Amino acid sequence: MDHDAIVIGGGPAGLFAATEIAKRGFDVRVLEEHERVGEPDHCAGLLSASGLKRLGVKLPDEVVQNTVSGAKIYSPSGYSITVERGKREAHVIDRRRFDAWLATRAVDLGVEVTTNTRASEFVKAELFNHRIRVRGKINTELTSKAYIIAEGSRCRLTGSVGLPIVKKSNKYSAFQYEVSGVNIDDEIVEMFYGRNVAPGFFAWIIPLGERRARVGLAARDKSKIRLDALIQHHRIVSKRLEGAKIERSLGGIVLVGMPIARMTIRNIVVVGDAAGIVKATTGGGIILGGLTARLAGKIIAENLSTGTDTSKVQQYEKQCKSLVFDELRTMYLAQRALSSLSDKGLDSIIKDTANLGLLDVVKSEGDMDLQGRVIKRLLADPRMVLTGLRAIRYINPFL
Repeated sequence: MDHDAIVIGGGPAGLFAATEIAKRGFDVRVLEEHERVGEPDHCAGLLSASGLKRLGVKLPDEVVQNTVSGAKIYSPSGYSITVERGKREAHVIDRRRFDAWLATRAVDLGVEVTTNTRASEFVKAELFNHRIRVRGKINTELTSKAYIIAEGSRCRLTGSVGLPIVKKSNKYSAFQYEVSGVNIDDEIVEMFYGRNVAPGFFAWIIPLGERRARVGLAARDKSKIRLDALIQHHRIVSKRLEGAKIERSLGGIVLVGMPIARMTIRNIVVVGDAAGIVKATTGGGIILGGLTARLAGKIIAENLSTGTDTSKVQQYEKQCKSLVFDELRTMYLAQRALSSLSDKGLDSIIKDTANLGLLDVVKSEGDMDLQGRVIKRLLADPRMVLTGLRAIRYINPFL
């Protein structure tokens, strides 16, 4: 055996899993296909303070670009609600520096991180389940007692070993710019809904401080074209960005579905975006993906300490579902419900949420990561039932 565990992918999920295994004294190698960990980045970079606390992560100053206290949500016709609780709720991070910091932390604990090296395929072995063939900085086949696939949303290796993959229909294109010279509130994230703006999802402005921001959009299709049109013609966004200078651009994929049905096979475990562990309501996956990746690392380490009985690895799937599936399912259903509404339906939801006092529920019980609790609380509120009955008239019949 070349290693106790091999992690394929040097993103946050892969690095969290690798760290959990290495700090228990096992030999772990991370294979990252790009030249540098964290590059290219493709993330809006908004992490909740509560989620980071759950992960046991204290960010260094150089990773944090800004902190925000709330969000303002706009309906298609310009109605808005502001969710704010009078304290700093989230950090806006430099994703490149964040991933690089996680990698450095992992290396300090004994993880071997090999960049510019692509895991091309699994090869069946005689005595053990698989070898992994790698290309790039090294060209060889490596063997390991356990493998963690953290390849992101492409799911190429995941499918090759017989596991289900994230459906193409649940992958939305995303595009964003980093801009300077904007006219915004540095403490408030802004979100814009509408079928003409971002069908199936939303657009965002995330302040970076000092009149800088990330402005982006995810949708079922044509995300860059839609974002350019938003910046030019949207009556609110165009004013926010009037005279702004684009510093750089980046694209990516946002996942809006449920996790894959199976996440383990023999001595292979799938984590993070590759497993579909992402909040369908916002596309965020670092916190819940990190929590479940840490769980995978702990279970693999326990298995390594007692032998190579792969049946113990299957515990990950059961425990992962127990930890986050109820939350993810509730968020998925909420996203599907919002996506089914016409623009008049979205206007109705936003207006009634403000007029009927439902924001008090959100402010008192809301959680950026574990949104299922507040969604269920809202659904049990008679005021929300009334809101839903009013909005249901506007379900788009063509979906």
